[in-house]
Amino acid sequence: MSRMMRRMAMPASIFLVAAGIGLGARIDRTQEGPADFARNLTSLVEAEKAFSKASEDRGIREAFLTWLAPDAVVFRPSPVPGRPVYEKMDPANPAVLTWEPEFAEIAASGELGYTTGPYEIRASRDAEPAGFGHYVSVWKKQPDGSWKVFLDIGVEHGRPAASAGTKTVVSPAISALSEPIPPEALRDVEYAFGIYAGAFDKEVGNKGLPKALTAFATGDIRVYRAGQFPAIGLTAAKALIPGDEGKVGRTGRGAGSTKTSYKVGISWSGDLAYSYGTIGSGKPGGLGEATAFLRIWRRNAAGLYDICLDIRLPIPPKTAN
Repeated sequence: MSRMMRRMAMPASIFLVAAGIGLGARIDRTQEGPADFARNLTSLVEAEKAFSKASEDRGIREAFLTWLAPDAVVFRPSPVPGRPVYEKMDPANPAVLTWEPEFAEIAASGELGYTTGPYEIRASRDAEPAGFGHYVSVWKKQPDGSWKVFLDIGVEHGRPAASAGTKTVVSPAISALSEPIPPEALRDVEYAFGIYAGAFDKEVGNKGLPKALTAFATGDIRVYRAGQFPAIGLTAAKALIPGDEGKVGRTGRGAGSTKTSYKVGISWSGDLAYSYGTIGSGKPGGLGEATAFLRIWRRNAAGLYDICLDIRLPIPPKTAN
């Protein structure tokens, strides 16, 4: 079956996203031109860099409480409200956490975007780096026009072969800019996208993640797994992910049951979306470890959604939902 035919059973309302429906009346929802788009992308990257600089200069706690949105979610490893995590942190904690964006993407409507890149942590300002990894932050523009972090997640991995130093931030090419979707229509699109994202999880359960990605991934997909360096591109992603990851066992009654809990969001222009949550056994002793996940989706030329970033964290049994 072709890639397109595999998606024909998806909700028809998902195609509302491609309709280019007219303007709504919420905050600033006017269509973004190329200059506005470039300016928004630059402002997002600069916000991420300022966030890291604040962490280096003023400490982890103060930086995160400054840059996290009021409704922010962080992964520990399950998704939890973000601000209380850092409110409880000791202000005198000497650890120094810094990071640098290497890839960034925003929606055409300019209010939703994400960045990702390497991070390192030191026990104190004068210490050598002791931990390394890659972060992913989803940002939302606030009513006052400022960027704040809505979702924050990351994986640990080994020390990179060499520090790349300051780098140019890469972004995907945009062929066309879409008009914002009216709020009332956007609710329907978001609902349909939620069903669509759920259909992908069912595909994963049936075939495993590598096979499911064949029909649902962008060519430049980025995949993050604990203890591994990021894989970029579908071929590298399939090589990184175990063939049976996410596949539900079928041996024995109820053995294939899983419990999935997830939330979704979509940009005003409908071209960028996210889903996040937890996946685990639906019954005590069921197959498969519990995991937390974040996926970022990009709308393609056909109006369907492809996964452009997939990050997954194992959840120890004592903290699994």
